[in-house]
Amino acid sequence: MGNINLINCVKNGDIESAILIMKEVAKWLIDKGQPLWEIDSLTKEKLLNNNILAENIYTYWENEKPIAAMILQWYDPVFWSEIKPNESGFIHKLCVSREYAGKGISGKMIKFAENECKNKGIKTLRSDCAGDRIKLCNLYESLGFKQINRKMMGNYDVAFYEKNIELKC
Repeated sequence: MGNINLINCVKNGDIESAILIMKEVAKWLIDKGQPLWEIDSLTKEKLLNNNILAENIYTYWENEKPIAAMILQWYDPVFWSEIKPNESGFIHKLCVSREYAGKGISGKMIKFAENECKNKGIKTLRSDCAGDRIKLCNLYESLGFKQINRKMMGNYDVAFYEKNIELKC
């Protein structure tokens, strides 16, 4: 297959496609008895707020079809309030259409996020996820993230991950 140019595969601002993927994954999790996101919370109005802009929502395309989505933002006062704006990249709601699950697409999205951080001179990429989701935690760790904290936030067990990014001089 050769090298894939991630720039051509990842697009930002396509909120509608991202929401469809997020809702598909949310419904799958609900059907499995492991709800994570409320489907009603996955709307354009609710996703876009003071800290998330349309340009922060990314979709991964393959064969002219959106198959993965994530939010990549540069400030996260909800989960990472101690980090100043533009000191880190923050990934949220990374999800892959079930048809493409297990095919390395999450890794491609993470690689894209790393490149975006490099382009901005940012040396740390962070994410948080449900700490009791062992497969999800294992995924982040397999992609080079290290768990740096785990705590209860309200009723939610949250694992905090970070990955150092080497900036070339």
